[in-house]
Amino acid sequence: MNTDVNVGQIWEVTTELFLTSGQDKPLNRQVKLKKGEKLEIRYPYKWHFRTEDNQYFHCEEVMILQNCKLIGEIWQKIKWQNEAKLDEILRLRLYDPINNNQIK
Repeated sequence: MNTDVNVGQIWEVTTELFLTSGQDKPLNRQVKLKKGEKLEIRYPYKWHFRTEDNQYFHCEEVMILQNCKLIGEIWQKIKWQNEAKLDEILRLRLYDPINNNQIK
């Protein structure tokens, strides 16, 4: 798949191999995300993202590209106002879905 990781995207974990470290973890231990979890890219450095339960993590871009599929782009107005949590964005469908069969 030839796609870039960008702020405002929604990705879904597709493997059991996604490891990340959490925000404010004193020992900076790795956390394993479950297959099927969704994440929203929040900041463009060391790819900060949040999960549906509003937990913030970070990882290298390669971790996302190798273990996730892009499923949506959050609407600009929603992304910049930053008033909706990821679970709300998903529930209310405040994003444009991505057809992964068209990504090259």
